Amino acid sequence: MGKNRKVTLRVSGLYLLPPSARRAGRIRSVCRRILHRGTGAAGEVNIVFLDRARMRTLNRRYLDRSHDTDVIAFAYTEDAGPRPGERPFGDIFISAYQARVQAAALGHDVLVEVLTLAAHGALHLLGYDDATPRGRDRMFRMQTAALRPLPRRRK
Repeated sequence: MGKNRKVTLRVSGLYLLPPSARRAGRIRSVCRRILHRGTGAAGEVNIVFLDRARMRTLNRRYLDRSHDTDVIAFAYTEDAGPRPGERPFGDIFISAYQARVQAAALGHDVLVEVLTLAAHGALHLLGYDDATPRGRDRMFRMQTAALRPLPRRRK
């Protein structure tokens, strides 16, 4: 990304996470790693943590699915930019409930799961899809690379 291009990343709903996972700077950093590789456009990304009920409502309303999900990303259209010459990327919605459940199941901190889900959502904003095994493997490799310096296990 050129030096004059900027991606604004806003994080909200952190209060739904345990205190150890409320690291807005780290969440923005992981998303920025993904987005800087994928596009040269300036824009905005909103990363929003939701409770279980609100996430299920989004999943039902926009994806016609009635189950829990961990992350949903909505890419903005090209003409929805906040200022002339800037194109927002979109919104990433993350279930705080699913982040906790998945972290426990995988044996790592909630923060690691939150960062993984944020990276996954950023990849979706760039057009990557995990609907096929090949697409899923590619996305998982990319999100793992973005998270590489992070500890993976509880201490």
